[in-house]
Amino acid sequence: MRKIFIVFLMMAFVCFHQRVDAQQGIALNTKRVTFEYDKENVYVGIPLNLQDYYVELGDSLTLTPLIKSGTKILELPKLVLIGQGKQGFYLYNRNYANTKSYSHPQVSNQKNQLYKITVAYERWMDNSRLEIKVDLNKIGGVPLYKFTEVLKNSIREKVVPTKPEFLADRSSRIEGVVSTESVVFDLRHSSKKSFDIANQEEMDKIKTMLDWLMFDESVSLIGVYITAYTSIDGIYYENEELTKEQALAFKRVLQTENNYPESLFFTDWKGEDWPGLTELVRQSYMPYQQEVLNIINTVGVFTGRELKLMQLAQGNPYRYMRDNLFPQQWRIECRVVYRNK
Repeated sequence: MRKIFIVFLMMAFVCFHQRVDAQQGIALNTKRVTFEYDKENVYVGIPLNLQDYYVELGDSLTLTPLIKSGTKILELPKLVLIGQGKQGFYLYNRNYANTKSYSHPQVSNQKNQLYKITVAYERWMDNSRLEIKVDLNKIGGVPLYKFTEVLKNSIREKVVPTKPEFLADRSSRIEGVVSTESVVFDLRHSSKKSFDIANQEEMDKIKTMLDWLMFDESVSLIGVYITAYTSIDGIYYENEELTKEQALAFKRVLQTENNYPESLFFTDWKGEDWPGLTELVRQSYMPYQQEVLNIINTVGVFTGRELKLMQLAQGNPYRYMRDNLFPQQWRIECRVVYRNK
């Protein structure tokens, strides 16, 4: 009997820790946390991915950001997640003036949340750091666990972005629309099924431009238009789904990591980029160039176009395209449209 009781206690202990560990999935992207000052105010921004939270029925998870320097501590408004069952919770956010609760029925439907607060600057904050205290409790106050995590080790002076120099050569006026301009960025994937951008410098330029558009009051961001393309090899419908996933993933990187409003982003996906391949073939010195163009122009995509290209000249032209032209088609086109006020 005693052995059975001990086994029962061990199983209960393991289940409890699994339950607690499951709720410790604090989705904090510390790289994107902002902790800045300008001698008048301190600006704190903490992106939260609510999809990664799990608060059981009867539990509450409290997140408390802290500005701390030695013995001095400034406690910022709390975020309280109150478990409602079915892997859902109410989010009670004291950062909002009306302090009302609103419901998120299921974790799968959660949105990214930006915790953002501005507080008065004090000199002791020059050597401060930003922490977040996490407390999980049973409703009624019974503590389950608590810990504190450092988000930023030091505060930094706020720098207002200025107009990027590269826009002088890349910005073009949209015809017929007063004071509206756009910049197109061509980003390449490292492989056909990759979600990583190979030319990171272009990605950095987009982020620099968006920072400027979000902070400079002389301009306003109209939209970020994202279109994904891929090469013609493979199954047509799978290629279409692939570009859809790549376009949405690229949008998430820009929108979520940089805390830009989702309403400004528009995605599209083209699947197999036959017009792009046609242009690449025309610009190349590939063998059987005209024969390849004839097949593209006269044979339908669903009536054997790719097979005809594979069969042409023992497959040599197709292999040339696969090795030299297809990699140029694994790409994202990102058009940023803005207006001068």
